[in-house]
Amino acid sequence: MIAAPPVRRRQVWWATGLAALVLGAVLAAGACGDPGKTVAGLVVAVDAPAGTVTGFTLRTQDGETLEFVIGALEVDGAAFAASHLVEHAATLQPIAVGYRVRRGMNVVHRMVDAPWAAPSS
Repeated sequence: MIAAPPVRRRQVWWATGLAALVLGAVLAAGACGDPGKTVAGLVVAVDAPAGTVTGFTLRTQDGETLEFVIGALEVDGAAFAASHLVEHAATLQPIAVGYRVRRGMNVVHRMVDAPWAAPSS
């Protein structure tokens, strides 16, 4: 077996080091990203033109009304799809929402059932 010339080995090490540096920067940028906000409450209105849910209005436990638009939703684990909001609006079962503020809009990325946020009777 013939060994690679020393110049070529240095290029490989340099390229490997550069790739590791870039990967580290990407991971660090993701870790420092906007963690978002959460809120819980009742769905009081659903925006569904042409049958596709595009947004909704939530009344929080404090009585505040917030409007949301649907973003790229996480639907793993306990999270649910936007179409399920219609059922929550009809039954007044509370939800918790994970969202980020983008260009002045509350953009939802995760929704889950929130039985702990039910109004007390």
